[in-house]
Amino acid sequence: MKHYHTLAYKELSAQRLTSFLILTAVILSTMMTAAVAQSAGVLSAMRQQQAIAIGGDRYATFVQLTEEQVRMLEEDPRLSWTGRSVSLGEQKLNGQLTLGLMEYQGDSMAARPGNTRMAEGRLPNAPMELALPEDALQLLGFDGKVGDRLRLSMSKALRHGIVTESFAYTAEFTLTGILESNYLGYTGGFIQGLAGEGTSRQVLPTEYLYYHADIRTKDRKGFQEVMDDLCEELNIPALDTLYNVPLLNALGIRYDPGAADTELSVNDEGFSWLLAAGILVTVLILSAAGLVIYNILKIAVSRRIRQYGTLRALGAEKGQLYTVVALEVLMLCGAGIPVGLALGGLSAKGILSAALNQLSPELFLAEDAGRLKSLIAANSGGKWAYLLASALITLFFAFLAAAPAAWSAAGATPVTAMSRAEVRVSRRKRKAKPIRNFERYYAGLNLGRSRGRTAVTVLSLAMSITVFVTLKSSLSLLDVSGSVPEHLGDYSIVNLYGGILPEELERLEADEHVKETAAQQFSIYDLDRENRPMGVETDIRLGVGESFQIFGFNDRWIEDAFGPGLSEDQMEMLRAGEGCVIRNPIPMEIEGVSFGTTHVEEGSTITVAGKRLPVLKSLSGYDGYFSVGGSGFVNGVQVLVSDRIYPELTGSDAYAELRPILRGDADRAAFDRTLEEFCGNIPGTEWISYEQTDRQFAESGAQIRLLAWGLILFTGLIGLLNIVNTVYTNIHTRVTEIGVQRAVGMSEESLYRVFLWEGVYYGMAAAVSGGIAGSAFAVFIETAATGELHLPGALGVSVVLAAALSTGACMLATWIPLRRIRRMSIVDSLETVE
Repeated sequence: MKHYHTLAYKELSAQRLTSFLILTAVILSTMMTAAVAQSAGVLSAMRQQQAIAIGGDRYATFVQLTEEQVRMLEEDPRLSWTGRSVSLGEQKLNGQLTLGLMEYQGDSMAARPGNTRMAEGRLPNAPMELALPEDALQLLGFDGKVGDRLRLSMSKALRHGIVTESFAYTAEFTLTGILESNYLGYTGGFIQGLAGEGTSRQVLPTEYLYYHADIRTKDRKGFQEVMDDLCEELNIPALDTLYNVPLLNALGIRYDPGAADTELSVNDEGFSWLLAAGILVTVLILSAAGLVIYNILKIAVSRRIRQYGTLRALGAEKGQLYTVVALEVLMLCGAGIPVGLALGGLSAKGILSAALNQLSPELFLAEDAGRLKSLIAANSGGKWAYLLASALITLFFAFLAAAPAAWSAAGATPVTAMSRAEVRVSRRKRKAKPIRNFERYYAGLNLGRSRGRTAVTVLSLAMSITVFVTLKSSLSLLDVSGSVPEHLGDYSIVNLYGGILPEELERLEADEHVKETAAQQFSIYDLDRENRPMGVETDIRLGVGESFQIFGFNDRWIEDAFGPGLSEDQMEMLRAGEGCVIRNPIPMEIEGVSFGTTHVEEGSTITVAGKRLPVLKSLSGYDGYFSVGGSGFVNGVQVLVSDRIYPELTGSDAYAELRPILRGDADRAAFDRTLEEFCGNIPGTEWISYEQTDRQFAESGAQIRLLAWGLILFTGLIGLLNIVNTVYTNIHTRVTEIGVQRAVGMSEESLYRVFLWEGVYYGMAAAVSGGIAGSAFAVFIETAATGELHLPGALGVSVVLAAALSTGACMLATWIPLRRIRRMSIVDSLETVE
């Protein structure tokens, strides 16, 4: 031996089983870190694709811009892309849904993949050409085919969402294509159609020919600063700025939610917390692998302690012995880390391929799966920095785990080598009691005699269970559609003419399929020349161009609309008709004339129809507005009260909209027939179902959940392999003990049962501790993401499943090495070094 460093290689060669087990732990931990690094980009890409399907491939949109303003945006060096489009107006399809036509110019249509999926024909590319969704054509009563002429009566307003002045026209178009139905707009009562470039100049007057501009900024970090500068430089009001919240959240772009009309939830911290959970999971996996390395090395070093003492007696220094053990770990990491990196990358790609092969392109809400594959490839390929970080992290944890064993080897003294002192065994006094099951009793004694090893084994298993429960319970945080507001009820039934009488509401609620029904009443009053509402008395002073509106809600609608924002006392007052909520108009200015100037303060008192009402809450800005069905928001003061006092204020008790909520076991087809009859008996009543909308949102997240499940199962597999590794080590370090037990007469069946009971005990202890820890982490992540204490769904199922898998893995890991040991003779068992 030319150098003492050679001793490290010789020890690895002489103790092949120990080397193999440590190498396995290194490979598994490296696989995990590499797979997490690769999969982080994949999950991010899939969230981006889902966000693009919902809101388009744009960061924000400016509406009602002039040609000059759009040109300035296109030339701005801070923007990476600008797409222009023109709204051609809207046509009411029924009391619930409105058809909107958009003319996309240049390459701007590519930013809206969710609205361009063709069912038949082609996209329009010339003036007066048209492509409409299948559901829009059905509602228009069109029974023709691609190539036929279609006549539409459109109306376009000067301001988006707030009617001040509009232009109505009728035009004939050529239908060049039929689009697939996109139900995502149903909650807003909107269906999008496409017109060919150049159509706007043929049907719209010059003053109504204004543009929408979709933009993406070059610098994501400076997005809000760029938006603020653009609004100031181009004199664009906040009302004309729309942020694409789902995509901004998916990309992690920071923005000011109060700076624009998002009309979406801005509480989407879930994915950030999910990334934190991923880091936590990685640390746990590495810790579990580190405990395996620690356990194996500690046992190996303790068995060679006399050898190290002899080396000390021959002149070896502490540092040299420490170096020998460190070199063993370094050589094993040098062999295992490259293999783990390769396997981790292949595993991530394999999971992705399986996810893509199992799903149809429609589930991606994109024109085809190729777009998603290219996006994923851009996010997951060539992450050398991630791979290098994975290698360094694994190496750090391996050395950290090996440090105690190395210090133990370095601390061996020559006296230790010469003394041959055996370990003293101290026994506690026990009360005599009958042993009903010897194998189970003996397994408990075995676990208790080496508490350190038992604790390390259980901790390693518990970490794997913690990882499984945490990941499985955090799946909901992946879904970008959480940024989209939820709709109330499973259906919307609207009558804006005579209304729906209370007895009709009672008849609907009595249906066996209906769990409960939310209902609202509505009245709108125009202003006279002195800006006073005609038809109702009030002391609220209204501004120019405003309207006065009164909404009445039943208890179910009140709970949904105001439950999060009012105290329990305020809710009681509102339900009892002893207070109101005010929605103030949105301030705006057109040609120097101010609109929406009225503002009612919270805590004040108003008078409506002679009744004094305390203002429990005052909503302003973009806090949300109220409307009936898909009729949109008419700017003005909205007085929101209970349906108990609505008739007293307005003189009417009819409801404008009902939102039935079905029971879990309801037959939708049967209820649809009931609803057809219900609406047919009330003239002017129309309804839509949100079933297709819910299904499309659910499908939009299906591919992400499938991929996440693949990662969870992959992580669980690594955890199970760690369990096998740990238990395998425990058994093979006790081969001599097994030989003694067989020599004194223990049968093979009894020996099997002892070790199987040990596996059961390991699994049960780890299931309890890992289940508690995993549940705590899952609750913490969900609570942090939602802002309130929240228990993830099916948490108990995750814990039980993890406990069953871990216990089964322990028993399997016990059974496999015992089969090999059984084939050894008693003499070989007693003489086995390892």
